Amino acid sequence: MFQSGTYVVYGCKGVHKILGTTRLDLEGIPKDKDYYVMQAVKKPDGAVYAPVEASRTNMRSVMTKEQAESFLHTAEHIHALTCKTPKQREENCREGIKSCAPDALLQVIKTVLERREERARQGKKLTLSDLHFMEQAEDILYEELAISLSISRVEVEEKIKAYAS
Repeated sequence: MFQSGTYVVYGCKGVHKILGTTRLDLEGIPKDKDYYVMQAVKKPDGAVYAPVEASRTNMRSVMTKEQAESFLHTAEHIHALTCKTPKQREENCREGIKSCAPDALLQVIKTVLERREERARQGKKLTLSDLHFMEQAEDILYEELAISLSISRVEVEEKIKAYAS
């Protein structure tokens, strides 16, 4: 169980701060189940509720500072996804984002960056789905690293470029 004040990566929804737990008094919702009350780092105005005992919920603590630094040092060894077809690339990107694993997210980012270069050589721009994959992966990974390293998102982007190339 996560403690209040803990930052977690909550599925593909990004980084959230645990504010506490509660029981919901809503029709159709069991009254004896505890829910985390969370606040999205990206949108701190609202609240998100997630079951405490949900085995299907993909939720984990953000990396520690040491884990984040170690991740950055191994970033150059994380390669783009190898995909034979556009459909396979989309499926692999979706799965990488769904997993919320830092290396899978970086793989998605590197895959889309490679695709951007490829399409630029053809005189084309990225597709909307590629842009969406890139945005999702960057939002989750960069938010997590920013919190773990206590730096801004811009500084995270600079570090990723420096370590990942």
